Amino acid sequence: MSSILEIEAAIEKLPEPQVDQLADWLAARRQRRQTMSPVESWLQQARGAAVPGVTTENVLTATRGEE
Repeated sequence: MSSILEIEAAIEKLPEPQVDQLADWLAARRQRRQTMSPVESWLQQARGAAVPGVTTENVLTATRGEE
């Protein structure tokens, strides 16, 4: 699923107990995001963003603002 429309369509097909479970998960996630420091928030977004061929030097250059 890559779009909000696809996600919404999938949610519509869930049985009610799973909708409740999803709602609880979203509420907990929202709470965590509100209590995260800016660094923790950035790390959460950056996690899993690496792509093949990217070296440590590429990452360091980007995080230092050298690009």
